[in-house]
Amino acid sequence: MAKKIFVTSFKGGTGVTTFCVGLGRALSRLGERTLIVDGDFRSGCALIMGECKDLQVYTLADYEKGACRAKQTLVFHPQESNLCFSSSVGLTDFRFASQAVTDLDGLFDYILLDKIAPDVSDGAIIVTEPYAPSIKSADFCRSALADNGFKDISLAVNKLNGGQIIDGDVMTACEIATLLHLPLKAVIPEDLTVSSGKCKPPTLKAFKTSAECITGRREDYCNVLKGYGGLNGIIKRKMREKI
Repeated sequence: MAKKIFVTSFKGGTGVTTFCVGLGRALSRLGERTLIVDGDFRSGCALIMGECKDLQVYTLADYEKGACRAKQTLVFHPQESNLCFSSSVGLTDFRFASQAVTDLDGLFDYILLDKIAPDVSDGAIIVTEPYAPSIKSADFCRSALADNGFKDISLAVNKLNGGQIIDGDVMTACEIATLLHLPLKAVIPEDLTVSSGKCKPPTLKAFKTSAECITGRREDYCNVLKGYGGLNGIIKRKMREKI
């Protein structure tokens, strides 16, 4: 039986899909058989970010029509041997996404549900940025999930910049989690290269740490303050202000 995690946010732009792909890759590298179900039924964003664009033969829309089995919607990542995607492009009845996840349950250790099939999930991770609008949205999201019967709800703080914490512009991830009354599961540093399909080494390490935390192998988080002390830290903070 796979651990099925519904990854979501009420506010756009917090990086739910980016987080799913980064976490999925990290889990697969830990030896966990991982499936990412792409909830973007219009353009298949997770497949694009996961470097699997146009590799799918069948999507969940074909499964909905009875043209294929759930297993035939799987897209195997060309580099990550334990990572698969399932695309929802063209899907109209989302009950079939939940049905497909149930059919695929036994093939994986972790199934990351990118804003799709919450009814078959075992828990949820809310992805937030460290800014007031996102935190407020995350609070509404937490309440809505709890009202819908979710008991295992945790938090991932994305795009967190250590310089902004030092300058007092944003709270730490632990402070945000405390404010939202949610257990903290992941801290991902700000990385301006992610939008171009790349990740800096500290970001890859943060995803690895998050995957180890989610699998219960460790309890600490990425230290986004590292590298922001002393003269070099001042220079980095000043450079960021000009971006």
